[in-house]
Amino acid sequence: MRQIADYCGDISTTLENHSWQTHQSWWKRNGSFVEAAEFGFSYNLITLNGDRQAAGSRYAMALAMDVALEAETLAKPILQASDRALSCETVLAKYNEGKMDLNKNRDLYKLLLTLDQQKGRQGKDLYVQQAEVSSKTGKAYSRSSITAERLVIRNRCRDPKIQTLKANWPAEIFEATCPDKTSILVSCDWGNCEIRK
Repeated sequence: MRQIADYCGDISTTLENHSWQTHQSWWKRNGSFVEAAEFGFSYNLITLNGDRQAAGSRYAMALAMDVALEAETLAKPILQASDRALSCETVLAKYNEGKMDLNKNRDLYKLLLTLDQQKGRQGKDLYVQQAEVSSKTGKAYSRSSITAERLVIRNRCRDPKIQTLKANWPAEIFEATCPDKTSILVSCDWGNCEIRK
């Protein structure tokens, strides 16, 4: 949904507003399921990796890349359509009408309901485990640190020191310090990172 909203929003102001409203409406209906899936992933990530944050970051980065590639594949027909505006209107209508809601997939819906129940029972336990990792390692728990580090290495300097400024997945912010003491701010949203200017 987010990728489609981004593509459609670039076409016109009208479609940008329509995309935003559609995204907000879809999120109201599906947000709890997305958060339940996020909880399940986070819980499994910390249970499997513990304080090995680099391993957890790599795993999270791989998943984020898979999700991004799938989103690109689903949204690509909009870019290839001869009438992109009409293509956007058609796709956005499906989202508005609820045809693309997460409860339409029976297997996925059952899993999301289970995860939502687990989140209610074990949500506080996840925060405690993340806090224990932060306390033990002296670093805030963050998933995108490896992605942020690689971005800085590719674009600015080798061997940066990465410090987590905000670890509130899906939004994370990092400060990278290069060997020449220059600082770079990197913001990540759902594992997609960019250097702030």
